[in-house]
Amino acid sequence: MTDNDIYADLIDRLGYPPSGYLLRIMQKLVSADEGRMLLRLPAEPAQLAADLGLDEAAVRDRLQQFMQRGLVFPTSRGLCFARDVTQLHDAVLSSADRWVDTELLDLWRDFRQAEWQQSMAGQITESYMQFIRIVPARRAILNSPDVAADDLPPEEDILQMIRGADSIALVLCCCRRSMRRCDAPLDVCLQFNKGADYAIERGAGRRLSVEEAMEVAERAEVAGLIHTYPVRASGRLNEICNCCRDCCVVLEGALRFGTADRILQRSGFRAEVDAEMCIGCGDCVERCCFGAIEMDGLQAAIDSQKCFGCGLCAIVCEPGAIAMRFESDRGL
Repeated sequence: MTDNDIYADLIDRLGYPPSGYLLRIMQKLVSADEGRMLLRLPAEPAQLAADLGLDEAAVRDRLQQFMQRGLVFPTSRGLCFARDVTQLHDAVLSSADRWVDTELLDLWRDFRQAEWQQSMAGQITESYMQFIRIVPARRAILNSPDVAADDLPPEEDILQMIRGADSIALVLCCCRRSMRRCDAPLDVCLQFNKGADYAIERGAGRRLSVEEAMEVAERAEVAGLIHTYPVRASGRLNEICNCCRDCCVVLEGALRFGTADRILQRSGFRAEVDAEMCIGCGDCVERCCFGAIEMDGLQAAIDSQKCFGCGLCAIVCEPGAIAMRFESDRGL
């Protein structure tokens, strides 16, 4: 097998068509010999060493390094190469600084801008319909007088979601780290349960308490970031991302290609304006990613059909004119 064949097979394993951009990323990430090892996974280290004519201890060390670099993942069958481009992107770009340099960041950025994001937008199948759910900002909920924060469904309450995790880790935002289009904080993405254990074990994440995780969530809200998480059939929470409109591969892509309603599941809330309290400052208009707020004369007006219920507008409304209203069937 030639070196070119190895890289082609790795790209094929990711379920992606031949791509010069992705080829350059793979050539940056692994040598051809490392690629041969990755293609043989899952396999026991002893068998892998025998097949490749290597020392078993050296193979174990390399597999551990692969995990640190975000190339392999623990499964019931053993360590496996990434299942798709998204998993590889997220793990590689949330790895420790020693494994991520500017050239790698640029390669991922160029790949995404040139073809990957457009490819994702054109291949939204039924399994990807509303696969990312928005969680309302807790500060917005607490500032809404008609909402009983202690009685919220779990999927509407980030505090309940965090409290329900067995383990929590803080990792860097892979999207903003690569795209570098805004100055929003990087250290605000939360991993939970198996995702947290993986991040901590490979040195990519820092273990957090519930209180520390809530501080991260509050800092993200103030920075204008939207809480999101992937909806999985198992119901087990693995992550809460805090997304911006400029860099997030999902949110920015949904806004860019007009696929927000197809990809994003709204929260069960919508924002409403009290006309008597609104002073017409317009801060909420700038804060809304979805174009749901416009100035109607000297007052803000919210289009409930466009509102995704993130609550960021309510956080910046100093007079408290914006409140969140719960609608139980809104996120469906």
